[in-house]
Amino acid sequence: MNIKIALVASALALGVAGCMTPTASAPPTAAVTTASVFVPTAASSNLFEIESSRLALRRARDPEVRRFARQMIRDHNLATRRMAATLRTAGIPVPPPALNAKHQQMLATVEGASDFDAAYVNAQLMAHQEAVALFTSYSSSGDVPQLASFAAQTLPTLQMHLDHVQSLSGGAAAAM
Repeated sequence: MNIKIALVASALALGVAGCMTPTASAPPTAAVTTASVFVPTAASSNLFEIESSRLALRRARDPEVRRFARQMIRDHNLATRRMAATLRTAGIPVPPPALNAKHQQMLATVEGASDFDAAYVNAQLMAHQEAVALFTSYSSSGDVPQLASFAAQTLPTLQMHLDHVQSLSGGAAAAM
């Protein structure tokens, strides 16, 4: 089964079309301008990318999905380290690694999926759409200049990830 058909089938079979499709959980409409909102959201997002991708290395069948997962682990570990360094420089406490409720639910959904590859790709698509929106917003109007600069520097990598996962999904999410 190709990944496009598998994505649609997985979303319908899991009954998560309403909570996992990119359009059902659109990127935040309100601008994120404070570090108190940006930091925990970005940290949770990075941790979700790492943890779901570690799971993908164990469970994914498609070699392209596994390659993408390796890239996610590498890039999001780097982003986590860079954000921590930026926070220390700005005098902001580095939060302990933790998934917020939304990312916990997304991880549980991916973990329990019968078609793991499709569920993982779909979750990555949604997570990267949201991350691009978050980092775009904060980079343009964030309240801590060093953190806004970090967001701006990280944004091209997140956009590259989004483009890559869109190619993996074969545009299936747009058709849902």
